[in-house]
Amino acid sequence: MATSPTERRTTTAPATDDRFAVPLRGVAVDPETRCAHWDGPVDVVALRFGCCEAYYPCDACHDATTDHETEPWPRDRFDELAVLCGACRTVLTAREYLDGEAQRAAGSEGHSPSGNRASPGDSRETPDDDACPRCGAAFNPGCRAHRDRYFEA
Repeated sequence: MATSPTERRTTTAPATDDRFAVPLRGVAVDPETRCAHWDGPVDVVALRFGCCEAYYPCDACHDATTDHETEPWPRDRFDELAVLCGACRTVLTAREYLDGEAQRAAGSEGHSPSGNRASPGDSRETPDDDACPRCGAAFNPGCRAHRDRYFEA
């Protein structure tokens, strides 16, 4: 999804992006949380990190905008808000996000031929799969392959 350069912002710690109701940082973030690293139509999730309590579109955004090592969201806090849908701005608990992930059918992990992320045509046929439970916006199914970067195992 193309956005104009004026709709994108880079926000580094300790500041946060004032377009969002949660503390969000990242590199070239658009209004739906796509970033310089992940900017396809299904890249509309920002995840909260345990180390700094802020949300980032991806771990590369965290690394580029902070001065500390990443720590995934702690398992004992999975019932707290930790996932932002960039499309509708609903904030989900880690458990809501991960329980939806666990209910998805087995199959393709949504990787492109390069193996690093889903391409725009990779979203599932079923609206509930890899999607926001509130608005139905498609989420990148490839994120499951590296969930341990964001959520404690």
